[in-house]
Amino acid sequence: MDVDGVLTDGKLHFGDDGTEFKTFDVRDGHGISMAQRAGLVIGFISGRRSTATSRRAKDLGVRLVFQSPVNKAQLVERVKRRHGFSEEEIAFIGDELVDLPVLRRVGFAAAVSNAMPEVKAAAHYITRRAGGNGAVREVVEMILKARGDWDKVIAKYLLLLIMGLMLFVGRVYAYAESPARSNSPPADDSAAGYIEKFEVPEHDAAGNLCWKLAGDRAQLRADGWMHIINCRAEFYTTNVVDMVLTSPSCWLDQVNKKATTDAPVRIEHGNVVITGIGADWNSANRSFVVRSNVQTVITSDISLLGGPEGEQ
Repeated sequence: MDVDGVLTDGKLHFGDDGTEFKTFDVRDGHGISMAQRAGLVIGFISGRRSTATSRRAKDLGVRLVFQSPVNKAQLVERVKRRHGFSEEEIAFIGDELVDLPVLRRVGFAAAVSNAMPEVKAAAHYITRRAGGNGAVREVVEMILKARGDWDKVIAKYLLLLIMGLMLFVGRVYAYAESPARSNSPPADDSAAGYIEKFEVPEHDAAGNLCWKLAGDRAQLRADGWMHIINCRAEFYTTNVVDMVLTSPSCWLDQVNKKATTDAPVRIEHGNVVITGIGADWNSANRSFVVRSNVQTVITSDISLLGGPEGEQ
């Protein structure tokens, strides 16, 4: 994509000392991050060298940055040779006449809504938003949806939100209830997205690992429930695992901030291992309840008591 007039509104601002400032839209930045997570290669091509552009690219992790007053089509050729792309695999977003040589060659040409008339005439798509005002995000969303990647991207962000709600440091309560009850969500086949073989870590401001969630598959439903297969949640204290929760199947209710399962569960905390069938987590009292078949095992090295080392 072009920078001035596409990622920005095209205006240049200078301080008294000659320092250049540019305004970038956070929605565009978020869209670029989502695109990269979905496997798209993002690049900035500008005919004007700017420190602000370099800084923005660094912030977003964009490694393809070309800033040189040459024909932009030549820069695109460099990208093609370096990455082995065909012209049909490249999309470009532009706004000015200097973008025309590229727009007329790539597989998908987009122009921002305030682009020059000639640029709009050469584009396959004209954004509703103006340059510097979410136009890039608009194009990114359209591409991800056309590729079938949008649901997966949304599912990842909802998973991060849900796990933020799941983070708890309270006590673990375990007791048996008979007969065992089922709190599984109502039947609903309306899937909104899924993730496979995922691992989501969370760090604090100091960079210490707080928790990490992994699973073979997470299915997100339209009603807000998420079903995780082979769930494993690790909770950390000073980068050391403090508690581990595992279950072959777990349901998360992001709306009411609850989790439930009818499957076997295993909780490991220090030298205590709690197992059982069926469990519920409630954010209101920050407790985890194991419903039935509860067994608690306390492990220790009892060699000092005269018994074999490692006995339970």
